Amino acid sequence: MDATTPRKARARATVPTVAPISYNDFSQPVDRLRDGIPMLVDLERGGETLERRFLDFAAGAVYALAGHIERIAPHAYLVVPAGVELPVEDVHHLREKYLGRGESAAPGISVRRS
Repeated sequence: MDATTPRKARARATVPTVAPISYNDFSQPVDRLRDGIPMLVDLERGGETLERRFLDFAAGAVYALAGHIERIAPHAYLVVPAGVELPVEDVHHLREKYLGRGESAAPGISVRRS
């Protein structure tokens, strides 16, 4: 595999979850992004203000590092590094897991650098 071939990651087995409750907790998902590791960020306990702050913070990080962020449920975001491709069925599985907690479907948010 050369540098231009996307790496595959198995979301069910390899995507760790973090549930930040303060601004200081935002470094872990961005550090993982920088290290090439996808991360699921669960902001359900953080409140609306923390969620908006995370999205601002993460949008800058994913832009700078050429990754992307995808909203998979109302308060859950998948942060994916550049060059990592998660299988669609695994992202769907994560989405179902979070929507299975009684939450309604969320429109997708995607921040990508082209």
